[in-house]
Amino acid sequence: MPDDKLDELIAGLEALGLQSQPSHWRRNLMACTGIEFCKLSFAETRVKAQSLVPELERRLADINQQLDVPITVNINGCPNSCARIQVADIGLKGQMVDDGEGGSVEGFQVHLGGSLGLDSGFGRKLRQHKVSSDELGDYIERVVRNFLKYRSEGERFAQWAMRADEDDLR
Repeated sequence: MPDDKLDELIAGLEALGLQSQPSHWRRNLMACTGIEFCKLSFAETRVKAQSLVPELERRLADINQQLDVPITVNINGCPNSCARIQVADIGLKGQMVDDGEGGSVEGFQVHLGGSLGLDSGFGRKLRQHKVSSDELGDYIERVVRNFLKYRSEGERFAQWAMRADEDDLR
């Protein structure tokens, strides 16, 4: 690619919705195929992921520069873990959750603090903590803001989530 054509290429890709400098959220969110292609799924994970990325970009725009290490968000539609929720900073496993009115709605069980690398480990499940699909943006924003508020200097999300008070993770 000749250097003088690079700006034109980038503009063309961005016109198609392909960003040359994607946000941390866009680069670090993974989802399985969900209900659309998997008979085991309880949740429409791909559609949720596609709407969650711009929502997190908007909600957390004021603090994105403070995230020195990106936070991974992995979304599964069922317990099979095709999107590896156990090793994500924020792992979400699809299931039906109580809607508070005696019915059920699409939602997720939360796993926090999973990681890969030298200090790898599975994330921690919060006792009886489930989040409806509609509340995911609120929940992730709250947890990320708590992380920035309560973490120690240089601490990554997974490290903080493993030691954090459970109330700060809800």
